[in-house]
Amino acid sequence: MTDRNEQVVDAFVDLRSPYTYLALQPARTLAQQSGVAFEWWPFITDFRSAYGGEVEQRSSRDVAKLKYLYMDCRRLAERQGLTIRSTTKLWDATLASQALLFAKRKRRLWEFCDPLLAAFWRREFDLESPAQIEAALVHAGLEPREWHEYQEVCAMRDMAAATQRAEALGVFGAPTFVYRGELFWGGDRLDLLANALSSRENKLGN
Repeated sequence: MTDRNEQVVDAFVDLRSPYTYLALQPARTLAQQSGVAFEWWPFITDFRSAYGGEVEQRSSRDVAKLKYLYMDCRRLAERQGLTIRSTTKLWDATLASQALLFAKRKRRLWEFCDPLLAAFWRREFDLESPAQIEAALVHAGLEPREWHEYQEVCAMRDMAAATQRAEALGVFGAPTFVYRGELFWGGDRLDLLANALSSRENKLGN
């Protein structure tokens, strides 16, 4: 087992996933409490396959499934003081995911993601808009010129590397947390991840 596997949790998030949104703060709290670094990666889930295609293509079963999903997420969001409104389309998260990687590189990840996600889940942010993505980066203290340079040179490469890492680790959905090769899918599995991290601390203490 490598030192990296012992010291890092790979965290894969989909900006369009309400369950990702709900898991972020608990996961960040766990990272702080455990002292283990979380390496954040974008992951683009195949929602079309999971939920029956585009809105107009869904069966009554798929519609009922999604209605329950958002009802469940709203109940969970209330516990954290968050707002989640159901989305009106299947968003393309490619550009926003590239921006996430750029903000992460510049150490402004949460300054970028937190306001963006709060606005997105209030239906006040267009996840596919280059202008709105750039404005969110500027609001996070980042330079538009550097963002454009990153898009031209690094964005596609870094996104491909994130996807390849997810595939290599067996990630199939978001949020997923990977520690020592073990997958923890969903925010409701953070307690199991916490146990794994606690076991590590106990071993180091002996």
